[in-house]
Amino acid sequence: MAKKLSEREVASVRLLFLELSDDELTVLAAALTTLLKQSDDRAIEAQSGASRDEVEGILQDLDTFLNQPTRQSLTS
Repeated sequence: MAKKLSEREVASVRLLFLELSDDELTVLAAALTTLLKQSDDRAIEAQSGASRDEVEGILQDLDTFLNQPTRQSLTS
């Protein structure tokens, strides 16, 4: 289950520090992938409040997090 660790505001942007499992990130990435594949730019912005480029960037960040080696494999 996702857990909010803290939050702060920087330049009028609310930053949330969250604890998410690999499975939770995978679900978010799948939802964004589906949105990008099934929607045109206008629908993406209407549903997410972000442009296609912004959603693609977020998806790339999630994929990067999911494909990083785990801490256990880094210390082995």
